[in-house]
Amino acid sequence: MAVKRVRPSESFAKIIKFFHLISSLVGADVSDENYRVNIVTIILIFCIVIYFIFTGTTVASVFSENWTYLLEASCMVGSVLQGITKLISAFAFAKEICGTRMELENLYREYEAKGDDYSEVLNKSCERVWQVIKMVGQMYLIAGAGIILITVVLIFASTEKVFLMHFLIPGIDVHTQAGYLITLAVHTVCFLFGAFGLFAGDLFFLLFLGQPMLFLDLLALKVKSLNEAAAQKSKTAKRLLIDIIEWHQYYTDYNLRCNHMFYYINSMQIVTSGISIICTLYILLMGDWPGAYLYILIAFSGLYLYCIMGTKIQTCNTAFCQELCNINFYDLEVKNQKMIVPILMKAQNPSEIKIGGFLPLSVQTALQITKTIYGIFTMMLGFLEENQ
Repeated sequence: MAVKRVRPSESFAKIIKFFHLISSLVGADVSDENYRVNIVTIILIFCIVIYFIFTGTTVASVFSENWTYLLEASCMVGSVLQGITKLISAFAFAKEICGTRMELENLYREYEAKGDDYSEVLNKSCERVWQVIKMVGQMYLIAGAGIILITVVLIFASTEKVFLMHFLIPGIDVHTQAGYLITLAVHTVCFLFGAFGLFAGDLFFLLFLGQPMLFLDLLALKVKSLNEAAAQKSKTAKRLLIDIIEWHQYYTDYNLRCNHMFYYINSMQIVTSGISIICTLYILLMGDWPGAYLYILIAFSGLYLYCIMGTKIQTCNTAFCQELCNINFYDLEVKNQKMIVPILMKAQNPSEIKIGGFLPLSVQTALQITKTIYGIFTMMLGFLEENQ
């Protein structure tokens, strides 16, 4: 009995269904055209508000006795700021996100009907997306569950009060059992909302920024069809060439739109990841927060995940230009040859994903930031040695 092949559009629909599930857990499923603010959204916003209020009051109350607590509290502030930026961007660009999602669904349906070669490329794209989702999901699961597990173990193993996050609730006495449990419960709710919120925000970044690789694969098939038609002097060659030119325009426009949608997210992600890493390294030296070892994994992963995606876009831009050069130029009619020149010139100056509008989102940028972090870290070591 023959195994029924899954259509690419169905595979992509499963990915979107998973995205809807994760986004709905934090009340921010803006890719759904019928989305409305709900009770979960309100709880999420409430958690963010109380986090900043309670963290501020806690730091203010202990700052005079222990100023290093400010650095300890600042570790998670970076992640919270990332989550706020992703939430605000989701609301601000809800129509664009929903429109892009439907646009990609239509693209999968359109190209899977063009033959097995196109279906194979589309399925490979879905597999790539799933692999990245699993990798990022496992990273959040290991770090998040690890921080909670370490906290639980220390609660039973240590005689001191151990907390999951770095704020106390005004009016709640943590020295009583009821007050301690209430504080831990609030910490857990805020922590879980934060983890799922960050994961949900990363999902659409990974999905949308992962599609240019698919566009490159589809371009290769289009160029192949054009070369075959041109070799046979077919009248369809001009139509196929125009299709390639329009495809390059779509590719460029898609990257520009993604750059616009994720402009604030990219900038906040890179800046706050760097600051969180510096603060967490200091806490590791001081030995005050057991969860710092796993949290720094999240901070470094967030920094390099986004920069790796930016580098993939750069690589894709170069490959896109090279693929256009694979067109058999001399097999085309003279008037068709002239149509290729402008698109080749434009392909040599592609749009890139930027941080703050000027710094390229790339692994090279991440390495420069890491180098700066290392320099600051050595300064902190010297500072601690002098104090000792």
